[in-house]
Amino acid sequence: SLPPSTPLLADAVMAYVNLLETDLVLEFATLLGEFDQSRAAELKAIAESKTSYVDVIEKGFAPVFSKIIEAKKRNTIDAATVMSFAVASKIEGEDRDKAVIMIHDAIIANEKEIDQMHLLSMLTNLFNVLDKYCRARFTVFMSIAKRAKAANAHHWLVSKHTINQLENFKTQWALSDSDYSELLLIILRLLRDTDKKRDFGDILLKFLQSLDEKTTLGSIDGAKEWTTEAILATFKSPFELADRMRTLLGLEAVRELKSSEGPLLELLDIYVEEDFKRYLAFAEKKENQEYMKKRNIVHEENVNHFRVFAACKLPLGEYKYDAIRKALEVDGEDDIENAIVGLVLSKKVDAKIDQAQGLIHIRHTVQREFQDAQWPELGQQLRKWKEGVSNVLSSLPGRKHVRR
Repeated sequence: SLPPSTPLLADAVMAYVNLLETDLVLEFATLLGEFDQSRAAELKAIAESKTSYVDVIEKGFAPVFSKIIEAKKRNTIDAATVMSFAVASKIEGEDRDKAVIMIHDAIIANEKEIDQMHLLSMLTNLFNVLDKYCRARFTVFMSIAKRAKAANAHHWLVSKHTINQLENFKTQWALSDSDYSELLLIILRLLRDTDKKRDFGDILLKFLQSLDEKTTLGSIDGAKEWTTEAILATFKSPFELADRMRTLLGLEAVRELKSSEGPLLELLDIYVEEDFKRYLAFAEKKENQEYMKKRNIVHEENVNHFRVFAACKLPLGEYKYDAIRKALEVDGEDDIENAIVGLVLSKKVDAKIDQAQGLIHIRHTVQREFQDAQWPELGQQLRKWKEGVSNVLSSLPGRKHVRR
């Protein structure tokens, strides 16, 4: 559910839903008949016959709502909408969706005559009164989302609860792929306006994955720049965002950027492959240097990232300066110590410098992506740990034997 814009109206809706009976439907028909005398007798007959609640909406509320709006009486408007929502909630199947769309369309057709917050209140309560599997909820939600910013209510619409429900919405509302893309796109625009960068990145990735082959980034206002920014953001935390980098690189929508953002895609590929030598060759080219400057990509930060990648691939143990210098692509002896400090500060590598013996102790590393080839190394570390524990236990007083 969405948070109701007007709690009192929400309470009225739920109270009416719980009490809805034939005589209350008759009350609704009578109210509508007051605003269109030509329909009064017909609406009363429909309500009394108990045949179809849909007819009350189709022949009553939908054509009469504009006249209720013209009267400019807030209480009457609220009463009519509350009753229509309650009636719709009692309808089942496709007829329910039909009734909801008619109510929705009648409200939207008169939106210029309704205060923005009042309009959102109506739509929000219509959304909330329906069960979660009502397909018409999609239409109502999209109308709310399109009008939320103008009413300065977009912050509550993109709450964590709503963001977490998006995939459930696709299933519950039986959305097509194109409808789901449309849903994600409107959420993206709202997230952009609320500056929720983390959620924006997550939803952008889902949006790009949802696009079909016929849809191009160029056809969606702002999508190319969004995608470019999403890739740039991964360079700040390439260790933690390794999966996202790999996913982005494999998307057809991302490959569309090759003509305009070629160096960006090449750099993304280099990061995915963790190819330090290839990066250094990339960074030597003037056109790439100019591109990185334009996009505020810092060469020194990239070098440090690739040094972390390289160090994490090394088996644990002691290394001479020359071996580490070669692995980390370091030139001078002074620079090797600075490079080790950079590794330690990344918190991905636990290393110690032994200046007296000219050794570097690599004591622990964090893996960016755990692969099959690393299982033997993990097994060796576990065996060493087991032996160490056994030796400690054997040395304890009163322990004569430790089963291995």
